Amino acid sequence: MRSIAAASDPTKHFFQPIIVCLTVASVALTLFVIWISLHDLSLMRAGREKFVGLDNYIRFLGDPRAMAALWRTVLFTTLATVIEIALGLAVVLFLDRDFVMKRLVRTLLLVPIIMTPVVVGLTWRFLFDPATGMANYVLSLVGIAQVDWLGSPQIALFSVLIADIWQWTPFVILLVMAALESAPTDPLNAARVDGAREWQVTWYVLLPMLRRALAIVALIRAIDSIKAFDLFYIMTRGGPALSTETLNYYGYIVAFTNFDISYALAIAIILTLFTNVALLTMYSVLFPKTGNR
Repeated sequence: MRSIAAASDPTKHFFQPIIVCLTVASVALTLFVIWISLHDLSLMRAGREKFVGLDNYIRFLGDPRAMAALWRTVLFTTLATVIEIALGLAVVLFLDRDFVMKRLVRTLLLVPIIMTPVVVGLTWRFLFDPATGMANYVLSLVGIAQVDWLGSPQIALFSVLIADIWQWTPFVILLVMAALESAPTDPLNAARVDGAREWQVTWYVLLPMLRRALAIVALIRAIDSIKAFDLFYIMTRGGPALSTETLNYYGYIVAFTNFDISYALAIAIILTLFTNVALLTMYSVLFPKTGNR
């Protein structure tokens, strides 16, 4: 019956050509990028490109700036994903209770999502201004000395992280809230009737029910964090002293400042491969083939 229904499905004539076109375009562009990365192509030496094989990839492995950028990318992605998932889940559990102006609070929490990264970056750059920013003013009220949020190599990366958490935690809240509202309430009520405490209901019943939704949100946020660019460009431009230069931003510098197109594309391919391996590993951990899903 399913095969007959699939054969008579008229929508296949719409989506199948689209899938084929997107697949062909993706494969063609990927092969072209790989081909360019195997050459020595620079906009400063137009017309004098030559085939160099894997030299650009070997150069990456011996590039200390690239290795440092890769480490910052891993650190930023890990912290952003873990903190946003934990904070978003905590806010959702709080919003699941009944209180005054609940709908207004839920609406206001989602405002950062609709703001563009450029506006978010400029806003937080103003807030973190060492002389006139609101962040140092609040610290001064409790007797804490001024902090150079975006000018200190030890703090700048975490300042960008704060802006990213502020903007994208509401995204986690939105998806987890949707999963929570669609989850069945019978297991929760049964656990409460059996005498389970509220924290036990949350830990042993509710969280397992939300596990799949949390895993999907974590994968989405990890992908977005790895390729983050806007906040770094607006807030720090990779500084100070390259302390906020991620691999994505380093590739941009190589391509549009040094005009070394081949090496920039090699960096992009390495970042893509690293991302795919990391996400596949993360997926295998979150969605094991055996056991309960």
